[in-house]
Amino acid sequence: MRIAGPVLASSRLRRLAAVGLLSGLFLLQGCATPTDYRSWERGQPVYYVKGGDTLYSIAVANDLDWQRLARWNGISNPRHLKIGQRLRLSPPGGGGAISAGRSSAPAASRTPVKTASNATKPRSSTPAASPVSWKWPLEGRVLHRFPEGAPAQKGVILAAAIDTPVRAAAGGRVVYSGDGLPGYGNLVIVKHNADWLSAYAYNKSLAVAEGDEVRSGQTIARVGARDHRKPERGGHLLFQIRRQGKPVDPERYLP
Repeated sequence: MRIAGPVLASSRLRRLAAVGLLSGLFLLQGCATPTDYRSWERGQPVYYVKGGDTLYSIAVANDLDWQRLARWNGISNPRHLKIGQRLRLSPPGGGGAISAGRSSAPAASRTPVKTASNATKPRSSTPAASPVSWKWPLEGRVLHRFPEGAPAQKGVILAAAIDTPVRAAAGGRVVYSGDGLPGYGNLVIVKHNADWLSAYAYNKSLAVAEGDEVRSGQTIARVGARDHRKPERGGHLLFQIRRQGKPVDPERYLP
């Protein structure tokens, strides 16, 4: 009887260890499901559609032109995606892999550069002409410029009080409204024509839904905190302009 205690204790420890091992394997398998992240097949990036994705949000997350993404995957209607659907992120035939890294939260900068109302634009090169008549989405200090300081942001970050209205920089159709892109928070994407999109991130709340037609200057969201855990730091808006999927410097197109 004096050895029963240690034997039982050892047995319990073995059972607990087995349960822990199985749990760990289960968690690892759960993390590896294809709907959770991008992966690579034969050296080419692919993406598995998850709930809330749209063709436009996937294109923005990977700096791709949505029309090319649709063509590479034989998609005739951008709205018809299925959860778990496999999408190639590069041209068929191995025409060069495209980076499939997830978008990350932009790096911080502490020094305000200028205000939206008196912006002085860089002059290093001539930007592509845009048929879109752009407006600032709000009045506020420019905390980060494109691409100085934080290249990952791929736009400009404006400081404004939380709940400040975010306005469409031009008329168009909302092609994404949600919080499914890591690093962007509540995000609105507006399609202005076949080549030009604008994106508005870090919002506290969204005032439009996918499919809505919006006019220039219409309120589409409310400013939120870039780090929602520290709202005392004030509100921020990440604003992007994209041409054929690629981010461009918004200050070159804004008045």
